[in-house]
Amino acid sequence: MTSSTLILAALLAAAPSSRALPTGSALVSAPVPAPKAAPEATGAASDATAQPPRDVPRAVPTPTVRPALTDRSAAEFEATLRTSPLGKGIAPVAGGLTGDQVAERAIDAAPSIGIQQMAIERAAARVDQTLVSFLPQISGKASYTRLSKAAINFGSGASLGAATGPTDGSAFQPVVVGPCPGGVGQCVLDPGGVPVGVTPPFKIDIPLNSFSLQAQLAIPISDYILSLSPARRGPIAARESAELARDAERIKVETDARLAYFNWLRSVTALVVLHDALGRSEARLQDVQNLFDAGAATRSDVLRVDALVSAQQAAINDTQALRKVLEQSLSVMMNEAPRPYEVGEDLLAAPPDLGQLPELDQMVDEALASRLELRSLKRALDSYEEGIKATRASYYPRLDAFAEATYANPNQRFFPLSAVWRGSWSAGVQLSYSINQTLMTKAQVRGLKADKRELTLQAEQMRRGIRMEVVQAYTDRVRAIQAIELNTRSLASSAEAYRVASENYKAGAATTNDIIDAEGEQIQAGLRTINAHIDLRVANARLLYASGRRNPSTGKPPRK
Repeated sequence: MTSSTLILAALLAAAPSSRALPTGSALVSAPVPAPKAAPEATGAASDATAQPPRDVPRAVPTPTVRPALTDRSAAEFEATLRTSPLGKGIAPVAGGLTGDQVAERAIDAAPSIGIQQMAIERAAARVDQTLVSFLPQISGKASYTRLSKAAINFGSGASLGAATGPTDGSAFQPVVVGPCPGGVGQCVLDPGGVPVGVTPPFKIDIPLNSFSLQAQLAIPISDYILSLSPARRGPIAARESAELARDAERIKVETDARLAYFNWLRSVTALVVLHDALGRSEARLQDVQNLFDAGAATRSDVLRVDALVSAQQAAINDTQALRKVLEQSLSVMMNEAPRPYEVGEDLLAAPPDLGQLPELDQMVDEALASRLELRSLKRALDSYEEGIKATRASYYPRLDAFAEATYANPNQRFFPLSAVWRGSWSAGVQLSYSINQTLMTKAQVRGLKADKRELTLQAEQMRRGIRMEVVQAYTDRVRAIQAIELNTRSLASSAEAYRVASENYKAGAATTNDIIDAEGEQIQAGLRTINAHIDLRVANARLLYASGRRNPSTGKPPRK
């Protein structure tokens, strides 16, 4: 396998997904002291990394975190790494991009946070709709109607009209025949002695224009008793669930942004390693060519080193393309024009201290209690439960109070109808029951219960996933802490091994294979070393996310 293949394989294997996944351990790494002054590296291009102290014992991997190096050893190793071409190539630049900047800009520009904010607005609107639906229903209506001609006709016969009735309060007495007033002739007289006349046929005309003003009031009494309280609590729980989901999305966007930044850093560091390796390989190619011209090396040796140079150049091209893609991803995430970014974060410095973290089991319990996604699902379950209670109220008869006031011309309540404005009112209560509504309610409750059970299973699935996220994050952090020490030692050893192999090759005591192997090992050691520092930052970010310790209040509201 060529060194370029090894490089790309290591780079892709180390690159994290942009999705926020489980994070690493809860152990606290020992702080790395400030680097001490180190002598300038001398010698050929392959001698850029100083030889480690001989009295430092070789690190042996163990299942637990090893004690930190002594202050003197840690400082020397860090100084060696900082003064190497790799350390100089990834040194922070003033105005360069940092993980905090990417996270802040991504939160400001993330559409997903705005989508969650709109979900909160919809939930708040449903709360208002629910409260309004329980208010007394007040309605009014004004109307004008043009009627066709009509009349109430009581027939063509005549009727008798008496002027007076009994004056003593007794029952009506029949009319009698007697002398007409004045003594001339006989007349039909009423009980008061007044002659009874004959009236023309009776007829009532209906007004052709009808005007009406009506006001109605309906009070859902049974709803106040049975469903008001759960119907109000349900939308409120849904709104709180949406708010928690918005905050959870903000944390996820921030974590994903940091992971994308670290992913981009891997491509940057890989290019530094590859360019440094290419310089050494080109120098070795010239050495081999000189030996070949002097008859001390074969043509095969020249071709093999030349193939190594070509492979490294191809790896550089591939990594540069990867870096451009990752820079494009960062610019899209931050919603800004694509541009080359410079490193603004000191990768070799100790990451922010997470403080004293508990044991793994305690971290899992903390995550299950703190993760906003689970809290959001819990409030959503509460919303479903309240919705079921409110829907069940439709099983019972409905009781409503009502009132109505009418001011009309003519008013239908008065007889006979006349073109006069008159007012009237009515009030009462109504008890109603619908079998069809009961059957419909039963089906609705069954559907809500199914939705609630599905959400319960989703919550359980999420709890299991969170448990594994915390375990993986916890373990990754322990591994990263160990890898920083071990790979730093390995880098120093591989650099010295390459220097020795180069000297031996010039002296004729080593083969081309020795040079190629030493070069490949030094490249891999450089990548492993810097990736270990990136891995620790990745593990910290994932652990904060998985355990629910990242505070969503640090993010700004989404842009309108």
